[in-house]
Amino acid sequence: MIYALATLSTLMFALATALQHKSAQKAASEKSLRPALLFFLILDPVWLVGIGADIFGLFFQFAALVNGSVLVVQAILAIGLIFSLLFSAVLHNIRLRGSEVVLSAITALALVGFLSVGVPDRSVDYSTLRNWIMATVLTAGLAGGLIFWARNGEKVKRTLLLGASAGILHGFTVSLSKVVAQNFVAHGVLRILLDPHLWILAVMGCADILVVQSAYQAGPLRVSLPVISVIEPIVAILVGIFVLGETLSETVVGASIACVSLAVMLLGVWGLARMVGEESPV
Repeated sequence: MIYALATLSTLMFALATALQHKSAQKAASEKSLRPALLFFLILDPVWLVGIGADIFGLFFQFAALVNGSVLVVQAILAIGLIFSLLFSAVLHNIRLRGSEVVLSAITALALVGFLSVGVPDRSVDYSTLRNWIMATVLTAGLAGGLIFWARNGEKVKRTLLLGASAGILHGFTVSLSKVVAQNFVAHGVLRILLDPHLWILAVMGCADILVVQSAYQAGPLRVSLPVISVIEPIVAILVGIFVLGETLSETVVGASIACVSLAVMLLGVWGLARMVGEESPV
């Protein structure tokens, strides 16, 4: 049942990504990175269906996590990279080349390998508000720098850089959401509304949504999605180590698998971006 629920969650998230990308592609380029892009998307039924699929995906993910391992569920969700690209190809009437499908599959499998040994062990949350503020400033600086670099870039470069920025923001917000959820369970609704962590999450979450949709709007999903999928867990793990005080597996085998998996993931993203760059504009 756990595997079935996680698979349903993966399919829902993949469909949501493809639908949101299709909707974002309709937006004019001048709306990129502006609130006007979100106002445009909210009025598009395709995007709203994508949000609905996201909600169903979250429901199935929660149901799978109730009795299932986080690592197992994350590994299955990582395969969603392939489904998202396939759904997007159908929606855009694009025929993916065999090399793109194979490279996407290798990237997804490397992501599974990385998650199976690279996710920090559970530990006590030793983070402080000061640490989160410092992490927020660093995250905003890195993401903002990539956005600035992407402003005048050509299509593939812009898509790649916006995807990297989105991955950084998403990895940060996913990590911070754990703290907000824990504080909510411990203190309740009234206390959480006064929690600075919640308001940091709200601001960074809004930025995350805008940058993700801008990455979808900038170019092909097979450029933006792999880089988002790769960078998100890396950033989440770094935040876990340096902010939450979590630890990684110290075995030589685990470290070796993580390093090889990371190298394969980065090469997969680079290969997909290069393939699209050699094509005519999509």
